[in-house]
Amino acid sequence: LYQWWVDFWIIIGLKCPNISIDHIPQLIDAVIDRKRIELLTMLSTLYDKRPEPYHERLDHLIHTLFDCNGEYLGSLSVLFATIVKAHPELITSEHIDLLFTSIKNHTGLFDQTNLIFHALGYVANAQPHLFDKYQEELLQFVIEKHSLTAFGCLQQCLVASAIIKGEKIADEHLNLLINLINKTKDISADLKPQVFHTFQLIEVKYKEILASKRNDLIAFESDPFCQAVINYIDGNKLSEENQAAVNRTLDEVAQ
Repeated sequence: LYQWWVDFWIIIGLKCPNISIDHIPQLIDAVIDRKRIELLTMLSTLYDKRPEPYHERLDHLIHTLFDCNGEYLGSLSVLFATIVKAHPELITSEHIDLLFTSIKNHTGLFDQTNLIFHALGYVANAQPHLFDKYQEELLQFVIEKHSLTAFGCLQQCLVASAIIKGEKIADEHLNLLINLINKTKDISADLKPQVFHTFQLIEVKYKEILASKRNDLIAFESDPFCQAVINYIDGNKLSEENQAAVNRTLDEVAQ
């Protein structure tokens, strides 16, 4: 009988969302408590129509993300990301502590945590202070696991906290990035442009501080992404492609 109920909402939920709205709490219970993942796509599309029931179950959702050794982690992370993208302020320091402990203790494939780091990027941008004590752990994930999504979370944290806290923190974060490049000689082709893009994100507000790191960057000037950063420091005219990248950077900081 319960399977019929699930099948009914899979069909009706997408075709008649206005009918589903009144049953969102029960549908959330089915996904979180009973792991009826087949309802997840439909449930994610209903979030904007009635977000309150999702918020009420957020704490429980976070506590169940790594249930069954992460068997449902990828699927439940979609719902988690849907919520925190819209309302990153709902995440608390206790949630962050729990998530990092769970990630550290996770014995499954590390790639299963990608969606978690992606979602945490929204939180890091809005509440960077929650990640202050986890910067080293994020760095380890980047260095040891070559995780691009972990770096994405770290990037949001470094840039947002530099903007909020001022020049001293910006200087510390630039040093951190330089050390990352120096330590990670086999830095992946996907990660390298993201690291240098982070320099750009910080230099938009703190160009003079970044200019003081020019000598450190010279060692990597053969890299086109690093060269774009050096060109911006020197005030040289950028190529159209690099100028477009800087413009995108300005837009990101403005957000």
